[in-house]
Parts: sequence; structure tokens; C-alpha cells
Amino acid sequence: MAKKASLIIAASENDANLFYVTRFSVPDPVIFFETGGEKHLVLSDLEIDRARLEAEVHHFHSLSSLAKGLSSKQKKSGIPYYALIVDTLFRSKKIREIEVPSSFPSLYYEALKKLGYKIKIKPDPFYEQRLVKSDQEKKAIRHTLLQVEKTLKEAFQLIERSKINGNKICHGKEVVTSEMMRKFINTRLMERGCVASHTIIASGVQGSLPHHCGSGPLMPHTPIIFDIFPRDGKSRYNGDMTRTIVKGKPTPEAKKMFQTVQEANKRGQDLVRPGVTGAEIHKEVSEHIKNCGFKTGQTNGQMEGFIHSTGHGLGLDVHEAPSVSTVGGPLKEGYVITIEPGLYYKKYGGIRLEDVVYVTRTGHETLTQFPTFFEIDRG
Repeated sequence: MAKKASLIIAASENDANLFYVTRFSVPDPVIFFETGGEKHLVLSDLEIDRARLEAEVHHFHSLSSLAKGLSSKQKKSGIPYYALIVDTLFRSKKIREIEVPSSFPSLYYEALKKLGYKIKIKPDPFYEQRLVKSDQEKKAIRHTLLQVEKTLKEAFQLIERSKINGNKICHGKEVVTSEMMRKFINTRLMERGCVASHTIIASGVQGSLPHHCGSGPLMPHTPIIFDIFPRDGKSRYNGDMTRTIVKGKPTPEAKKMFQTVQEANKRGQDLVRPGVTGAEIHKEVSEHIKNCGFKTGQTNGQMEGFIHSTGHGLGLDVHEAPSVSTVGGPLKEGYVITIEPGLYYKKYGGIRLEDVVYVTRTGHETLTQFPTFFEIDRG
């Protein structure tokens, strides 16, 4: 009788599913498969001994040993080595049906199909259990968030000590820019064992584009968005937090935007509990923002208003299931999600407030513990 197997070919440094199932970090693609409850890894001689010490896997196979004798077959058939190695192992185990993740390389998919395997592509999450975070995973996420909170506190202290000089913010003789603050934040996070990329520090018109990283001098009297989402270098779990502040005196419109987003954030968090859908949370948040007089739509070719989902899952990926959006399904105990409503207008800039929330048996626990405030001072 033909057997089945799940198969991943990837580098676990970039593939959360592979790291989750092996707890082994490797920079180059390896072959992982699971069949009959047994986990297997095929690795180069460079990595196999370390894997035996670190990986949560039952069986280890030498890539070089399996590749012997396949050179002529590879040249004749044109089938990639990794596909031939998979075929060698699977034939010996009478495996003919394979389940692969949606990220599975098309090169190997086509090769294995050519070799006669029946392949099913499973949509994310490849491992459903990734959605339900254990106590250890929850602590890992909270640990990463704590590093973000410590770092953001220091960044805000730097801005608080700075002075407004015309249309610029100056720290001593140095103009405070997005690049300066991003370097400060990313360096401090690295010193705390985290790796950050694409950290967002955007003010003025740039803040009206939700994922604009920001560049140039930070503007006083306008909202400045700080969106920080690093990965802990040891646990590999992500943190994600956004705060928006003003250095100086905000406009009445910006104040109203901030108050509305803050209220929407609280309404979203208050709804979090098992059984509630992400769609229900998103609808409540969206309706509150709309009822406060903020419209969403296109203005002069740019989308403005509340133009993104309310949140997303957080774990080994900074964006993972479940979704807190129009298509979000029911939440379950153990899920970790973000609640991050925002408002974006070219005329006023952008405001976003993001917290991380853990779904408990009866409700929720907010893992983010950093305060929310708008005016840092009047400089």
C-alpha cells in the first residue's frame, strides 16, 4: 500500500514552517519530510552533526551519501538533485503521495510530478498547531515585545530631549531624521538580541502611506509613526508594536484622528475572545472610525482613511494567520493577534496604534505594555 508524506524543501532561516517543525536554523535549503509520525532531515556534511545535536528530528540522512551515483541520472533526465534524492528515499519507503506547503518550489513540484508522485498543495497554515501558541511561545513573543518597549522608550526620550528649530527637530546640532532614528532603534534592538528590518519612522505626508519607512527630517507638530517589528535572534519569535506621537503642538484634526484610532483600538481589543471572528472585530473597528466622521476612499488617486485590516496573527512570522479583517474566521484560545487600526490622510499625515493580544479561555490578555500617548512635549 502506498504511503503518504509531508515534504518541505527550504532554508529554515527563512521558512517558519520548517523551523517550527524542526526547531533547527539553517541558512541553505534542506530536505525535510515526515511520514508515519517520524521526522526526517537530509543535510549536507556541513550541517548534519550540528543538526543531530539541535534538531527535533528522528532521522538524519547525509546528502552527499544519497547523491552518490545520481550524477549520470541527473544529467540524463535533467531532474534536479534534490528531487532525485527525494525520489530515492520515497521509493525505498513506498511513498507515492506528498503534501507540500504553498511556498514549495515549483522546480521540485514539476520534477516530482514528472517522477509520478501525487502532490497536494496545502494552503497556509501548513501546520495548524502554529496558530495556537504554547505558554513558552507566548513568553517568547512577550520577551521580544519587551525589547521593543525598552528601545522605544529610549527613542522617545531622545526626541523629548530634542528641540524644535523652525520646521525641524534637532538633537543638539544634529537634525533628527527618519534614518537617524531607525539606526538608533535597530542598533539598540540588535544589542538586545533582536534583528529588525524595515522599521517605520514616518512623519508628514510619508505617514499617510502605511508602509512608507520614512526618510529625511522628522517634522514637528505633525504625527510621527513608529512601527517596530523585530525578530528575537534566539527564539525566532516576532514582536510588533506601533505608536504615533507629535513633537510639538498637534492640529485639532490630528488630535481627533488620534482619539478615534485610540478608541477603535480599545474597541477591537475589548471584543477579543474565543469564538469571535476577525471579521466581527474588523467591522466594529471600521464602523467606529466611520461613525466618528472619517471616510475611507480615494482622493486624488491616493487611498485615504482606514485602508487596511485591523490586525493579523503574530509568531514565527510577523504576519501570519489568523486574519483580523473582512475574511477573518473565529478566534481560539492561544491565538496571538495584533489590533492596529489607523487613519491616513495626505493633508494631516498618518496615525496608527498597534498592540499584541493573546486570546485566553474567557477573553484576552494584552501582551503589549507600553503606554499610549500623543503629545511628547511642546518642544
